[in-house]
Amino acid sequence: MPTINDIAKQCGVSKSTVSRVINGHPYVSEQKRQMILSAIEESGFTPNSLAVQFRKRKTSAIGILTPQVDHPYFAALVQSLSNACTAKGWKPVIFQTFGDKKRELDVFAKLKQRELDAIIATSSALEAPLLARCLENGPILICNEKYEIDATVCSLDEESAAYKLTMHMLQTGKRRLLFCLDHTSPSQEARYIGFLNALAARNLKEGGKRIEGMVSIEDGIRLGTDLFHDKQLLIDGIFAGSDFVAAGILHAAKQHQIAVPEKCAVTGFDNHPISQITDPPLTTYDNEIEAMARKTAEQLDMQLSGNFYVPKLFQWQGYLVPRHST
Repeated sequence: MPTINDIAKQCGVSKSTVSRVINGHPYVSEQKRQMILSAIEESGFTPNSLAVQFRKRKTSAIGILTPQVDHPYFAALVQSLSNACTAKGWKPVIFQTFGDKKRELDVFAKLKQRELDAIIATSSALEAPLLARCLENGPILICNEKYEIDATVCSLDEESAAYKLTMHMLQTGKRRLLFCLDHTSPSQEARYIGFLNALAARNLKEGGKRIEGMVSIEDGIRLGTDLFHDKQLLIDGIFAGSDFVAAGILHAAKQHQIAVPEKCAVTGFDNHPISQITDPPLTTYDNEIEAMARKTAEQLDMQLSGNFYVPKLFQWQGYLVPRHST
């Protein structure tokens, strides 16, 4: 009786590739799939039906991986992804990793153990090569960050968005800008590149300072207090990176009687509802979260259909929302 090893040797492929074909896994080229299926038919190879049934079982559970659900941006993104998956008939399961690599790897292990049918990662603490190896566990899609791996990615064009938002401030006459980011990630770094490119386009080589670790309203208040205690400001514009940090900065500006935008312009990011009720209302950038979530769920549906699937990159441009803070 031929074995799976015999089929792999005959076709010149690995045992895992034969196993993927038997289990209907999408990550096999159509040419290899047909060659392996022909070899199976000719040899009379019969997989262990109980083992195949176990490996092919469907849970309908989709893991949604996020650093934390109490972060305003990730809260909105996870909600949109959950709604989009539910609409497609999947059962979303939320996993918080808090940026911990071991927690994240434990979730990817659930995919290998068939506790989940797929995973949607909104962000990852893993280096790209390790994240790419996790694809061997099963279907993984990325919604938010743009990682250079062989997986479907739905993300905002962060560099272009930051360029437009920065250029908007520069066009109002601001020159000495401060860039805030919450943590180092591909999207944050791309955003910073867009910020610097806008300054370079205006020949402002000394205009772009950067500060990290800005996440919450409280962070914005502390930063604003540090910047505004001296009325002789060293900056005249702040790219806050999130609407919540920007709201904190606006609060500090009012406390220290700094006129916004006359003395210092402030922009947020994400177009969260809070941006409409700050004083003044906040200029921000809408990153089209719901559209990204729907596209991710659509691609997930296609990938889990059992047909041959090629990973794709989808990028949104988003749009500037100008208000009175600039």
